[in-house]
Amino acid sequence: MEFKERLKELRLNKKMTQEELGKTFNVIKQTISSWENGNSRPDIYMASKIADFFEVTTDYLLGRTNEPKATKEIPTVSAHHTNNPMSDLPPEALERVEEFKELMRLKYGKKPT
Repeated sequence: MEFKERLKELRLNKKMTQEELGKTFNVIKQTISSWENGNSRPDIYMASKIADFFEVTTDYLLGRTNEPKATKEIPTVSAHHTNNPMSDLPPEALERVEEFKELMRLKYGKKPT
């Protein structure tokens, strides 16, 4: 389904006339008609406002998907650099390393941490 069909379907589902929808976006009825007939399309900013108004994604509005709402979460990937060469050791090994550090402090007369 193309933008023109989606827009008309969404408008009719809200039981709105072209004039009412036009007033919502400060455009004239003829502009809505032109969009629904496929003679023109709104700019990106207006398409985003229309999608928000109808509570659908812009991909749905533009006919790129048949899912009106986002159906999956976008995964967040986090990365950081560490200078710790032992960062891949299991917790038990890290505990042993700390014990060894304490032993070396005692051996060389340094204050324990």
